[in-house]
Amino acid sequence: MKNIRDLYSREEHPLKVLQIGEGNFLRAFVDYGIDVANEENGFDAGVAIVMPRAKKSNERFAKQDNLYTVLLRGQKDGKPYKENRVVKCIEKVIGAYTDYDAFMELAKVPTLEYVVSNTTEAGIVYDAGDRYEDCPPATFPAKLTKFLFTRYEHFHAAADKGLVMLPVELIDHNGEALKKCVLQYADLWKLEPGFSGWINHNCVFASTLVDRIVAGYPKDQAADYEKELGYTDCLLDQGEPFGLWVIGAPELKDRLPLNSDKLHVEFTDNIEKFKEQKVRILNGAHTSMVLGAYLAGLDYVGQCMKDPAVRKQLDQSVYGEIVPTVHLPQEKSKAFADAVFERFENPFVNHALLSISLNSLSKWRARVLPTLKDSLKNTGKLPKWLTYSFAALLAFYHTTKCGDGCLIAQRAAGNTYEIHDDQDKLDNVAVWAALDDKAYVHEMMRQTDWWGEDLTAIPGFEDKVNAHFARIQEVGAKAHIEELGKED
Repeated sequence: MKNIRDLYSREEHPLKVLQIGEGNFLRAFVDYGIDVANEENGFDAGVAIVMPRAKKSNERFAKQDNLYTVLLRGQKDGKPYKENRVVKCIEKVIGAYTDYDAFMELAKVPTLEYVVSNTTEAGIVYDAGDRYEDCPPATFPAKLTKFLFTRYEHFHAAADKGLVMLPVELIDHNGEALKKCVLQYADLWKLEPGFSGWINHNCVFASTLVDRIVAGYPKDQAADYEKELGYTDCLLDQGEPFGLWVIGAPELKDRLPLNSDKLHVEFTDNIEKFKEQKVRILNGAHTSMVLGAYLAGLDYVGQCMKDPAVRKQLDQSVYGEIVPTVHLPQEKSKAFADAVFERFENPFVNHALLSISLNSLSKWRARVLPTLKDSLKNTGKLPKWLTYSFAALLAFYHTTKCGDGCLIAQRAAGNTYEIHDDQDKLDNVAVWAALDDKAYVHEMMRQTDWWGEDLTAIPGFEDKVNAHFARIQEVGAKAHIEELGKED
């Protein structure tokens, strides 16, 4: 079978984007989006990938002349969706350690405008042990600082040679965090004062929020995909059709034409509202559904979407209780919720409920509690399904049996399951689960260090939770979900 480079060729574009990281997500999200923007929006941007870790080789890329295929599988606009895109915008792939000089030479490229990074959540850190003399320094922010200082010196502090940083690491305010680290290194290394001024006035550190499930190389299906494509590709990268990139710098909208019907890009000066939308609708739907659904005998999100009772719960809770609390235009939040449902229905993603259940105590606090309180404030009554979801959480955790770093519980179907959370919390749960049901519920609800407040102080909440908990114990989660779905 032919290699991908025998059938496709890289496109020549000015080098505009430096990408720190070669992982699956960046390739199926950022590089995919740039490739689409080149084709549809005239972006005309080439990408140079720098592998930030030691002992990384670009052999796989070189073998294919930096070409690879993004495979998108799922649903879109209510219909099955399949896309095979050969990404052609990668100009070069080098190692920060193996090709250090080449890495620094990229700082001198006059057409360079953007730096994209994904170095994991732990990547944006400051380490006073990094030295300017290191080639390269260990941390990503230190590498970036040295890169930016090289550019600053080469172009004599030219105002128009500042760069736009677009980190996609999954931490809050990632742009601000990265800029803080860079300025710390400038101070640590005693770089000339003008450099910090150039960073502050001529460079942009935009915080971003990204959303797309990327499974990466489809090991079990690679041979079938290559047969379908007609070529070999050791860099196959599979993801879902949905893609959202929120960039916290509205001034970039006109110069960064990334938005398309294949990758939705929002430019905003209030990224927190979009984070709230994602946390409340996508994550909140997961957390409020999965524990009760698992107790009801289901194992995967896809099964939940096909189960009439659980699907009704999702419909009523997401559109009736969650969407109205999001601080964005309702049509925008409803469209996001529609897309979330399509993602939940994706037959190419088998998302296990037990995987989602990890650390559910902190997840419920972050993802559901603020929505419940806003719904209560807006309507004057406790939202039925979000209130039930807390009782389902307590039912899911209700066991006295301890395992190795977990609790062991049993559902109605007869099988046991493991509960994973912070060990000190699990230790307390096991003690309180030996109490009578109302005492157990009371102890769980009044832990202010868990929830940020005493939940028994929310008017009527404890009584409602007790009623739901008792009903789950009496008739089972599945029957109780069905009962609730029949209520007005």
